[in-house]
Amino acid sequence: MIFYHGTTEVIFSVDFSKSRLRTDFGRGFYISSKRGTAQDWAIGKAGFSGIPTVMRYEINNTIFSDSELEYKRFDNPTAEWLDFIRDNRRTDIVINSTFEPRHSYDIVSGPIANDMVADVVDFYCKGKISADDAIARAKALPSVFQLSLHTPLSLMYISSVMYSQQKGNKWSSWLPIN
Repeated sequence: MIFYHGTTEVIFSVDFSKSRLRTDFGRGFYISSKRGTAQDWAIGKAGFSGIPTVMRYEINNTIFSDSELEYKRFDNPTAEWLDFIRDNRRTDIVINSTFEPRHSYDIVSGPIANDMVADVVDFYCKGKISADDAIARAKALPSVFQLSLHTPLSLMYISSVMYSQQKGNKWSSWLPIN
């Protein structure tokens, strides 16, 4: 399976300490099955600095069936999905990097809370709308799925890495990481 990650520099190895805190599925390395989603992220990040870069990861299919890995899957927006995101985004507790992610899963997959969905989740987290209303609104928006890797064990399923960078309005050919 092929997954993509949008960034502003070539990633030679995943470093969880560089991952953001309080994200949908907790501190981890996020990838999408859609190249366009990764390109959009890369372009958005490059607005601050750097070169839009998309990393391409080939992931061994056994990652989802290996009994050594703890895997949590959300197929669509549900109350459980909302609560999971809320718990990972909470700011009302002391944040310490040893508490991230706030779960014990090696891998989590599910819908991305993109800008529009993020607003819905935020309204739910602040108690402005009910879970049922948030789920209905989230389901009405286009779904893009993400996979987040949270442990060194999960990274062992990456079998090859390539990258492409934006030059002007075009993306380069895929280049291997040596």
